[in-house]
Amino acid sequence: MVDDGAITPLADRRPGGRRLWLRHHARAAELRTIRSRIAAWAGQQRLPEDVVIDLQLAVGEAVSNGVEHAYLDAEEPDVVPTVEVELEVLANEPLPVVAVMVTDHGRWRPAPDRPGYRGRGLTVIDRLSRRLQVVSSRQGTRVCFEVPLRPF
Repeated sequence: MVDDGAITPLADRRPGGRRLWLRHHARAAELRTIRSRIAAWAGQQRLPEDVVIDLQLAVGEAVSNGVEHAYLDAEEPDVVPTVEVELEVLANEPLPVVAVMVTDHGRWRPAPDRPGYRGRGLTVIDRLSRRLQVVSSRQGTRVCFEVPLRPF
């Protein structure tokens, strides 16, 4: 259960871990807190400023999609809409990355044929990252991607 308006940081279980897990209410007002927590964690990891900016923007887009779209047709009034963010530094890869997973527990809604000035969140994420995957099921939607620690 998530307390109203509260953040539940569930950082890596190892002291000084390279992983961050956040769970928030699926509300636009939570984006500022999510970005702040990412910045604090990234500072502990000594990530370059340009990587932090890319992470904040890409994660913000993925979270915004969950906030704006996933819970519009919620059938269970007792369920508190949430979004989860998981970040992990994978430094032993051939190209070191921050692996990102953003999960909601709502319903996927395909992008409209004519999104107008909106509907470009996944395109933004794709440009800032690599290996973008969107997996949708009855349990929700998971957006996964990697932000390189060096230019790609």
